[in-house]
Amino acid sequence: MRISTARWLARDVAAASVGLMTGGLVLAFVDRNRVPPSLTNWDFTDVFAGAQDLTIPVIAFVLASRRPRNPIGWLGLAASLALATANFATSYGLRALVAAPGSLPVGDAAMWVANSIWVIPAAAVAFVFLLFPAGRLRSRRWRPAAWFVASVFTLVLVAAMAGATRAYARPFASFASTQLPGVLRLELALVPVAMAVSVAAVAVRFVRSQGEERLQLKWFATAAAVVIVTFIPARCSSTGSTTSTS
Repeated sequence: MRISTARWLARDVAAASVGLMTGGLVLAFVDRNRVPPSLTNWDFTDVFAGAQDLTIPVIAFVLASRRPRNPIGWLGLAASLALATANFATSYGLRALVAAPGSLPVGDAAMWVANSIWVIPAAAVAFVFLLFPAGRLRSRRWRPAAWFVASVFTLVLVAAMAGATRAYARPFASFASTQLPGVLRLELALVPVAMAVSVAAVAVRFVRSQGEERLQLKWFATAAAVVIVTFIPARCSSTGSTTSTS
């Protein structure tokens, strides 16, 4: 891909992401008093996360436009676009179905999108960990790990889409309630392992790195450690709560 084309594409994807994120926040603000607390998209956590999410397409645009051959920037753009779409679709669905029923069309379809594509940003993060900083696996020995991570998140994406379809008439149902029990247990077992594998790639690179690469990896390894420390316990907690209610 030519550099000029890459910059044009990266700019447009980043702009679309920022626009969708901003639109989602505006809709959430407008409907903040019309949506039940259990469904609101305008609490401190959502607003803070939304503000943070706005930085993702900007950073990804810089990476993709300056180093178009490195897939990390494009992974960031894909993650930001999926995240922005999911956030906007959620606010849109809440507006169309709860805050002002019938005021907007295809609210159910918007929620189907939101309930389906949230997996994409998580998968993108896992692959950023696997490929950082050079944009490629450390060696061929890591190919099975990459295939494992891709397979796990493909499974979760397909399961999310199937669950969203199965619960189309219940667009605000929890993810766990839309999944078949056996599939849910498999997901809860495999996703933390996939994230651990991707974080392990960062740890191995850091231990074996030197000089400039070690400096690049220092902060990134810290971020990866935070992900693994927070993500896996959260999944384990989810497993426990799911088991207790089943």
